[in-house]
Amino acid sequence: MNNPELDRLVSENQFHPNVEWRLVPGKGRGVFARRFLPKGTLVEWAPISRFPESDLKPVEHRDCQAHHHVFTWGSEPGREKAYAWGMLALYNHSQTPNVELIDGPVPDSGAAVALRDIQPGEELCLDYGLTWFEPS
Repeated sequence: MNNPELDRLVSENQFHPNVEWRLVPGKGRGVFARRFLPKGTLVEWAPISRFPESDLKPVEHRDCQAHHHVFTWGSEPGREKAYAWGMLALYNHSQTPNVELIDGPVPDSGAAVALRDIQPGEELCLDYGLTWFEPS
């Protein structure tokens, strides 16, 4: 399957009104606005699975695909880390983010909220903050 076919297949099978994911050259996947999102918009929310930090194996982040989608979610003992479901795990990093992750509207959920007005087609990025690895 070539890239135009894959892009068509992906776009035809996404049903979220605010966001879609696309392949980003040099980055992997990314999340993009489907429509104008005013500052303060709850862009997307999805379940999160929280677990103890001790469950993470001590491996180099680049050697473990699962570590690419784990967040530090708080300091509650046994629930410090979280895996975000939906597209929340696919937002790329920016030092000038346009969204932030917050607790979602129901228990054990997370939400992306627009930090400023976001235009259709714009990539949605988070500031990962402190990370477990040095940037390359």
